[in-house]
Amino acid sequence: MVIKNKGEHIFPENTLEILSNTKAQPLNKKYTFQADPFIIDKDNHLYIFYEAFSFRNSKGILRCRILNSDMLEISDVKLKGFDDLHCHLSFPFLFHLDGKLFMIPESSERKEIILFQSVDFPARWEKVKVLVSDMAVTDNVIFELEGIYYLVSTTMDYEMTIHTADNIFGEWKMISPTLDVCNYHHRSAGTPYSINNKTYIFTQECNPNEYGKSIYIKELIKLTSQDYEEKLIGKINPNINNSDGIHTINFTDNYIVYDTKRVIFSLLSPLKKLSYKIMVKYRNRRFT
Repeated sequence: MVIKNKGEHIFPENTLEILSNTKAQPLNKKYTFQADPFIIDKDNHLYIFYEAFSFRNSKGILRCRILNSDMLEISDVKLKGFDDLHCHLSFPFLFHLDGKLFMIPESSERKEIILFQSVDFPARWEKVKVLVSDMAVTDNVIFELEGIYYLVSTTMDYEMTIHTADNIFGEWKMISPTLDVCNYHHRSAGTPYSINNKTYIFTQECNPNEYGKSIYIKELIKLTSQDYEEKLIGKINPNINNSDGIHTINFTDNYIVYDTKRVIFSLLSPLKKLSYKIMVKYRNRRFT
């Protein structure tokens, strides 16, 4: 879902108001699931990087949907440079550094956190470095505080993990600060955002029986190797567009993009779920 806000969005003051009162345009549905949208607003075009999932192979791939300034979809490209990973990919977290564009996709099946760099925008990417190995984690985000880089991830049991480094390409070390959290929904739901000397993070409400229900907006009060403290600022509920869930949100000065879900009964669901479990088990064996 995409909202063109023409620079009227001031985070976090009117974020919930815009989401609730502005009509969002859905992307054309081309795959079983289209999720985890990240965006680049460039040269009068909007580039939406996302996970495309189909039950044909029960594996997510990364694509980019391109819209013009009139919000018309003009192209959809598969991202190149990731096929050698042979795993499910999602959550294409993007960030700029020194004028270059980087991505860290979720590749938990490989038990690796891998950094990629854009070499031919938007389609072609190149592997730069394995930042963390021997760890199955999801939805990785990076941000910087007082000269220290933090890499925040979530285990398959929804436990938060934090690594630090002096620079992106350096050695990443895990830290275990004492957690002072506003809730236990830690899984990332978008790019951290800093404004007015404050850093905000977005996390998914993921209960055992309900994945991707809503999004929490939290202010990061303190983060060091000893202490982690956060404060709840707001909650984005699925009723903003009468859906059954929302679990990733990102924005630029002119656009807000988020994913949404609707629960639909299907007689084929049990077979699809069984096929998915078999394919995942097969791929996990490959990486063991």
